[in-house]
Amino acid sequence: MVLLNWKSCITAVTLTAISLTASKSALAVSLYSVTDLGALTGDPFSYAEDINDSGEVIINSSGDSFSSFLYSNGSLKKISPLPGANSIAVEDINNLGQVVGNSGSDNHAFIYSGGTTQSIGLNAIPYAINDSGEVVGGTGGGGIFPELAFPYGAAFLYSNGTTTIINNNLEENYIAYGINNLGQVVGIFGSPSRAFLYDNGIITNIGTLPGDNYSSALDINDSGQVIGISGLSEGENISTFLYSSSTGLQDIGRLSPTDVFIGQGINNLGQVVGFSTTDGGALLYSDNTLYSLNDLIAPGSDAGLTLTLASAINNNGQIVGYGAVSGEFHAFLLTPVSSVSVAEPTSGVPILSFGVAVTLFAALKRKRHFNSAAIQQRS
Repeated sequence: MVLLNWKSCITAVTLTAISLTASKSALAVSLYSVTDLGALTGDPFSYAEDINDSGEVIINSSGDSFSSFLYSNGSLKKISPLPGANSIAVEDINNLGQVVGNSGSDNHAFIYSGGTTQSIGLNAIPYAINDSGEVVGGTGGGGIFPELAFPYGAAFLYSNGTTTIINNNLEENYIAYGINNLGQVVGIFGSPSRAFLYDNGIITNIGTLPGDNYSSALDINDSGQVIGISGLSEGENISTFLYSSSTGLQDIGRLSPTDVFIGQGINNLGQVVGFSTTDGGALLYSDNTLYSLNDLIAPGSDAGLTLTLASAINNNGQIVGYGAVSGEFHAFLLTPVSSVSVAEPTSGVPILSFGVAVTLFAALKRKRHFNSAAIQQRS
């Protein structure tokens, strides 16, 4: 089984204009200021992985080596790998400032808190942590489990020192990507792969969008809304979906018929961020509408960056990801600074490119069949 250290794919993006269609009402959308966090790391490549509601940001970077950082209140602090390790990657941060990641070539999972990096006893990739300190991710074994105990891959839930494997079937690949503050877990399982939701010991197959054979759930908010992707196969004709128990799977849409939008994160307001593989770089989905974040930058505050991918959005609307500048990729932080009114798109005759529309408004106003496998070990 292959576990990716960074679940977000680094993708070359071609930026083009976005066409709007005739409108029926006006929407308020934020303009944003840009903070170039990558410049603070001193490395040519950096990626902001997540942000909490206090505006604390976790960053992975690479230059001569791989490093991870915590950005807080304007300053950057380096996160140390576990003793004896010389590599590190961080994945998620909760509202208490606890960070999860993995360290060393064997992927030793850790929690970083209060300046200390502590192992949780697993060889694994921990992808998410909630405000109760519960951690989820994927493991093939090692640490407190025998090496290769789960050759197909297992989704784990770590809580209060106890690790539970939540697979229904140990002969299928499971990975958990997200957990909310109610303890609901999402991820991917099986072949062909399907998105799942784990709630109170029960795994539900979320399924796919109509006609598709592949899906993966990537994140879940505290209302139980799930963001994920669905396609004919992994990487083929992919669409981003929004799921809830009341609405089922809904296709978020795309900027154009040939575009692919890959959602990455969702906040408690149901706002989704991600990226376009063709048209718009970093994207925001808000109020049933997709926006290119490159078109929502307040005048004079772009920091020279072209926003390539947005990875996370907090409940205050701050957004992180990475962008291109001078042949490098730098982590960024977007902060809402004002709002403008834009026409709500609907089917109809194209009337104006979105980039032009925002420029005009800005000028006027100078932002996933054993019953839940009870395999437990205490670290």
